[in-house]
Amino acid sequence: MTATVLLDRLDGVRSCGPGRWRARCPACDSHKPVLAITETADGVVLLHCFRNECAAPDIVSAVGQDIADLFPPRVEGVHAAVPAKRRFSARQVLGAVNLELLEVLVIVGAIRLRGSVMPAEYERLKLAVARVSVAEGATHD
Repeated sequence: MTATVLLDRLDGVRSCGPGRWRARCPACDSHKPVLAITETADGVVLLHCFRNECAAPDIVSAVGQDIADLFPPRVEGVHAAVPAKRRFSARQVLGAVNLELLEVLVIVGAIRLRGSVMPAEYERLKLAVARVSVAEGATHD
């Protein structure tokens, strides 16, 4: 189950940030949003009731689900869960792209002074372009 499936079954849901929500706890019938819900990068849904510290099995049971639904499905024949590909925030990617652009600026400045590009500089410029291209697809919403 993704967090979205669980959130659709809860009342008083509000977002607290990327992958984080608050809602009323169905296990203790709270009237305030005391249930914290977090979906991790690898698809695990974490729950914590701040009112009565209700157990996660009781919370998911109250909405007609099972505790196993809080975890991504296992792949047949694989003993350990396959880690999800880590994605990066836009801020992290922009920081990396900024460093690549600074490297490009330094190399272009050296080329401008000399009037020619060295083979190592050309290779580093190609690496910067490749890294920026990869960064384009490495963000999450």
